[in-house]
Amino acid sequence: MKVLSLVSIMGLMMLTAASPSAAEENSFYVTPYIGYSFSESVTDENGTKVRIKNDPHVALALETDMDQGRVGLFLSHQPSEVKGIQGDGSLTYVHFQSAMRYQSSPRVDALFGLSLGTTLSQVDWIDEDLLFSAGVFTGAEYKLSHNMRLVFEARWLASRVDGQSKSSCQLQSSGENCQIRLDSEWLSQWQTNLGLTFSF
Repeated sequence: MKVLSLVSIMGLMMLTAASPSAAEENSFYVTPYIGYSFSESVTDENGTKVRIKNDPHVALALETDMDQGRVGLFLSHQPSEVKGIQGDGSLTYVHFQSAMRYQSSPRVDALFGLSLGTTLSQVDWIDEDLLFSAGVFTGAEYKLSHNMRLVFEARWLASRVDGQSKSSCQLQSSGENCQIRLDSEWLSQWQTNLGLTFSF
């Protein structure tokens, strides 16, 4: 319910940015992505580093033009499995984003942007279900046709967590109980994304 409310608020922000008076000047962009996520390690109760498996993910961006860039909504969903620990989970990012664009050649645009929003955590080793998160991204866009573009992006995403908390877990090898703690108050992930943008 909280996530749906957040999506509604961000959707309203997008509609405000693309007001009827500017509708003729603005274009709308839909970009589905596939990508790969790289995650930092967590630590078990013995101080041993436990690696979060790097996994593929899917994402979607909904954007509209504003000034020299674009604003919109970014959604990303990925599995999150810790090596050697029982139980699977996922992390879902829901971000409002803004990006500046620079034409480096007639067919290629470079981009740099920031994003802000929340992370829906469905993993046992994080106590909170909703986390504040932010991101930075850069990339390039190649124009295939008037309304289709190929996009490559690299993103850094950071979620705010309680670095002092410990979460219970079970070892895959023996089924014994264990505890996982985070080393810092930010959980970082890095994404590489390949997408296809359709404009309307």
